[in-house]
Amino acid sequence: MKTYVVERDFGEPLAEADLAAALERMGPCLEQYGLIWVHSYFSQDRTRMVCIYEGPDAESVRGAQRSAEAKFDKIWQAEVLS
Repeated sequence: MKTYVVERDFGEPLAEADLAAALERMGPCLEQYGLIWVHSYFSQDRTRMVCIYEGPDAESVRGAQRSAEAKFDKIWQAEVLS
């Protein structure tokens, strides 16, 4: 599995209800595309988010995001440093 970063810019603070709805839609889509959600980071003002996934390829990550109707700006493969 490869690691992918999804960058999101909401423009205005994301409401808790909108986040909950997106998470509910995302679950089945991740399974359908063979992805694993690792974790996410919110900016303190809740206008930006970075999500980390593991999966076979970037197109699978894009497909899951689109199927879940999750807004994203960029998706890129990352190298994990330890």
